[in-house]
Amino acid sequence: MYCSRCGRPMEPAARFCPACGAAWQPAVAPRRPLMRPRQHRVIAGVCAAFAIEYGWDLSLVRILAALALLCSAGTVALAYFAAWIVIPEEPYGLPERGSGTTA
Repeated sequence: MYCSRCGRPMEPAARFCPACGAAWQPAVAPRRPLMRPRQHRVIAGVCAAFAIEYGWDLSLVRILAALALLCSAGTVALAYFAAWIVIPEEPYGLPERGSGTTA
């Protein structure tokens, strides 16, 4: 474990850096924004986006969306269409550099 202020090594149980006195702060991974994936989508990827974001089962999200669409008077269809417009599409991924074989 290293100090986020001065970069010096710290003991794993330490709460303060012995060199500069800064309080230890755990690193928080940045959250990925909600995006419609390019895989696993049927119409626009809205259900897949919510399933991935919240860790839900994709089949269950699709079934609930279909049931909600049938039970609402078109309100869910408008919300789905609005989400299709508002939620950005996932960018194309580039292949890893240097992953090809050389002779």
